[in-house]
Amino acid sequence: MPTLEELIRDLSRAAARARGARYLLRALAVAAAWAALVMAAAHLTPMESAPTAALAGLAVALAGAGFLWAVRRPAPMLLARVADARLGLRQRLSTAWERRTSTVPIDLRQRRDALERAAPLPIADAFPVRVERGEVSVLAAIVVCALAVSLLPNPMDRVIAQRHADQRSQARAASALQRSADQLHAQKPAAAVDPQVQQVLRDTQARIRGTQDPRRALEAITPAEQKLARLSDPATGAQAADAQSLADALSATAAGRAAGQALSSSPAKGGPALRDLAGRLQNLSPADRAELARALARAAQQTRDPASRQSLQQASSSLAAGDTAGAASALEGEASRLDSLDRAVANDNEIASAINGLESARNELARQADQDAAGQSGQAAAGGAPGASPSASGSSSGPGNGTGSPSGSGTGTGSAPGSGSGTGTGIGTGTGAGNGSGGTGGQGAGGSGSGRGNGGQSTERIYVPGQPVPGQSEDTPTPLGPGQDVPMSPYTQVIPAYEKAALDVIDHSAVPGSERDLVRSYFSSLGEGGS
Repeated sequence: MPTLEELIRDLSRAAARARGARYLLRALAVAAAWAALVMAAAHLTPMESAPTAALAGLAVALAGAGFLWAVRRPAPMLLARVADARLGLRQRLSTAWERRTSTVPIDLRQRRDALERAAPLPIADAFPVRVERGEVSVLAAIVVCALAVSLLPNPMDRVIAQRHADQRSQARAASALQRSADQLHAQKPAAAVDPQVQQVLRDTQARIRGTQDPRRALEAITPAEQKLARLSDPATGAQAADAQSLADALSATAAGRAAGQALSSSPAKGGPALRDLAGRLQNLSPADRAELARALARAAQQTRDPASRQSLQQASSSLAAGDTAGAASALEGEASRLDSLDRAVANDNEIASAINGLESARNELARQADQDAAGQSGQAAAGGAPGASPSASGSSSGPGNGTGSPSGSGTGTGSAPGSGSGTGTGIGTGTGAGNGSGGTGGQGAGGSGSGRGNGGQSTERIYVPGQPVPGQSEDTPTPLGPGQDVPMSPYTQVIPAYEKAALDVIDHSAVPGSERDLVRSYFSSLGEGGS
């Protein structure tokens, strides 16, 4: 026969099982309701962590139910009273537990009687594991709602996918800049502008990674290119052209042919070669000196730099007068300027390489921005809601003409008229300048410009010609009857076609990256205004 303590322990275990089933059912109901709310919210706003949040709600609900199950344990007296009521023991167990420490003979007999009556009974029946039908119905309804919401098509999935694609595109653009920075930093000897170039590339990377989408990230490219362009010496191109003129003049002489060829190769080789020529002047024959003096005079006439022109004229006049020491001193000064030119060319080459890296990043971001714009245009066209643009703007671009030198630097200018389109009309003109780079010859980038016009009011309707009458030329407008209005089409139905046509034109034309950004920004602003 079991003891009174053993009976109470059995009752406690049975009660724990019954409470556990009840708490588990309620925890599942709470978790299902939380999952339904999370899934519903995920259909209204982009939530990448919706499944994780739903699972977290399940874990929290189970943990809370387990905590309550462990804390809210019934007292032994309550267990005994419930068992008396449900097993028909007529308060024998509760009385025996209440007087369990008494040694009075009557209490001993009472406990023995309670144990004898309770021993053959199924103690677990006092706390059966039962599930309320109402609670099960509520749980089933909540689960059905959660499943229905989760199985519905989620329009936010496209937004999340676009966000991931944007992040990958921005990461690739930033990685391209990092590779360019690493390659430039690894070059030996390092250019004098390397620290500034590295800083510009780092700042641009940070801006690209920190923006919300590629269209905003594109706004960081042009300012970075402008900062790099300001690091270049504007006089480098003219000095390189002067050096090439000197190389051509020296190459036409017997004494200076080697120095001219070395200078044609690069200013770095031209400086030592010119010093070597200065050291050999006293060993030249009078005829060679005269020929060299004439060549230096021609080079001085073609030179635009005042200091170089003076040195070459001094060298020419000194040679003509037989003063080899004065001529050598003048050539030494010109060789020093060639050394400075070599450093300037190295700076320009690094700047050009950095700009190429920025252009690679621009192309990556522009490709993704075009894809995003195409998706947004498709959604706007599907909506078919009429709208109007508050203003119109125009853009223009023109090819630039560049001149180059052995250093590979060039300048270019361009101009072209442009026209804007929208609910109004606008005409714009612009001019611009570009920098180019090359190997043995330079090349200029295209010019750019922008224009802006005044558009119609937000209530003004845009005119789009309707379908032509059969047998009538498309160029001839459809005849209108008395009082008949001009056929109109909603703004949002026609602007995607204009945008696609414009993007197709710039994709198949030699248009600079900054001008492409201008066109994309223009149509993006139209989309925002129309929505």
